[in-house]
Amino acid sequence: MSGGLGNFWVVSIPMRVPFRGLTNREAVIFKGARWSEFSPFVEYQDAECATWLKAALSFANDELPPLKRDQIRVNATLPAVLPEQVESVLQRFSGFETVKIKVAEKGQTIAEDLARIQKVANLYPTAKLRLDANGAFGLDQVLELVE
Repeated sequence: MSGGLGNFWVVSIPMRVPFRGLTNREAVIFKGARWSEFSPFVEYQDAECATWLKAALSFANDELPPLKRDQIRVNATLPAVLPEQVESVLQRFSGFETVKIKVAEKGQTIAEDLARIQKVANLYPTAKLRLDANGAFGLDQVLELVE
C-alpha cells in the first residue's frame, strides 16, 4: 500500500500474469458508508473513467437496493498465457462453469489464441467459453476464430 489521503488509499497490486503489458494493477480504495474501489486502465479516456468513478462513489455512499440472491457465480478468467500455462492458471479457481479467455493480446497471433482456446476446451470439456478481445478484433478476425 502506498500513501493515503483521508479515506482514500492508492494501492499497487502485483499481477501473477502480465496483462496489456502491465505487471502491477493500480487502484484507489476508499471508504464512504462502505468500501469501494476505482481502477480503470491507463489507456481509457476521461469520459469512460468518469463513469467508472461515478459508479464507485455511488456504491460507496448511496443506499443499495435489496438483495435478490445471496450468491453470484463468477467465471474463471484466463489471461493470454501459453497453452502449457493454462492448467496451472485455472487451478487457482474452484467450481467455475465458465472460462473467460483473453484473446487479441498485443504481440500475439490468432493461432496462439486458438491454441489457448483449444487447451481450455480439452481440459474443461463441460465449461462454457467466453472470448474477451476488449474490442480489438474486427469482424474478419472474429469469423476466423469461430470457423
